[in-house]
Amino acid sequence: MPKRGENIYKRKDGRWEGRYIHGRTASGQAEYGYVYADSYKACRAKRQQCIETLPEKPAVQASAATLAQAAELFLSEKSHVLKASSWNRYSYLTQHYILPALGTAPICQLTADQISDFLRRLQRSGLSGKSARDIGVLLKSILKYTAKKLDCSCPGVNAELPVYHRKKIEVFFADEIGRLAKKVLEAPSMAGVGVLLALNAGLRLGELCALQYKDIDLCNGVIHVTKTAQRMKKGMHTHLVVQPPKTDNARRTIPLPEDMLALLRQTVCPARNEENYFLSGKSAPLEPRTLQYQYRALLKAAGIPYRNFHVLRHTYASRCVEQGVDIKSLSEMLGHADVRTTLQVYVHSSLEHKMRVVQSICFLSLAPAADFAPSTFPSHGPETALRQRVFPNLSQIV
Repeated sequence: MPKRGENIYKRKDGRWEGRYIHGRTASGQAEYGYVYADSYKACRAKRQQCIETLPEKPAVQASAATLAQAAELFLSEKSHVLKASSWNRYSYLTQHYILPALGTAPICQLTADQISDFLRRLQRSGLSGKSARDIGVLLKSILKYTAKKLDCSCPGVNAELPVYHRKKIEVFFADEIGRLAKKVLEAPSMAGVGVLLALNAGLRLGELCALQYKDIDLCNGVIHVTKTAQRMKKGMHTHLVVQPPKTDNARRTIPLPEDMLALLRQTVCPARNEENYFLSGKSAPLEPRTLQYQYRALLKAAGIPYRNFHVLRHTYASRCVEQGVDIKSLSEMLGHADVRTTLQVYVHSSLEHKMRVVQSICFLSLAPAADFAPSTFPSHGPETALRQRVFPNLSQIV
């Protein structure tokens, strides 16, 4: 495992390997140098010595600055303010998409049309509209930062971003939820209980894996979400990281239904170590990917078509709305910073719910005749005499 914050690893042969960036290609790709030693301390010293002997980087001139140089400045600055997972995502998009195509382009000459053409090419190559838009947003952020930092003009900031249509969000149907719960209760497992907990609290995959016993308050009937687990790449390897949630709003307290609390009381051992993780029962969290495998197997055993883990969260939000939970409370329980996110992304009422709601609406009840009262559900009654007289007139108007 690497020492925190450094690209120094212990090899299988017992030696320590240190890696550092000694240059970049014309397209902005990093070129690495390596040092080796018999101990971590010696390897660290050799690595630092190599870094100190690197030639000093010339100051970036605004008139000649390339997109690769601008991206390096941007990522270096953001490494101090962004969450590690967000920075890794930005770095990945930059290295794999932006720099290979536009890295050598001078930012002062990079036009909006060039960027729009680049984003369209990404979509034609098979990249989704959402991903192409994310890359466009990052690219424009790099240009805006550079324009301000170097006090120069970047015409590419005016590029139009791709329009994409949000995919229809799926939810589990009531009968599927029933079959899922029955399958878990027939042979309870920690993974199964965890899946039901996600369904009853709207937890994200990483939040569930990072849940510790101390975060479950059975006396007050709530759980506290304070962290998330995620596998992240660092250097040549990946490692599981438990870190604070993405935003302050994601730190939240969620009340639980009584039946879920009863199941947790049967599951949680009274003599537990409060610092251990709920799903693994150990000092290390369960791998999110492992939980995904177990979730897929559980759906298959229950005879339910596969939907990704996040659909549990969509289902929770949609059902809360249908049961009359106000949007502000739901937004807080989901950990959203903006209520609009809850409305636009997670609230998807079923057709059955919409049909029930529509039956309470009858604008024709404002008419003086009593036979325009709100209809029953479903409405199969014969048309009244007044309706027979009015509807033909309405059809003529249309």
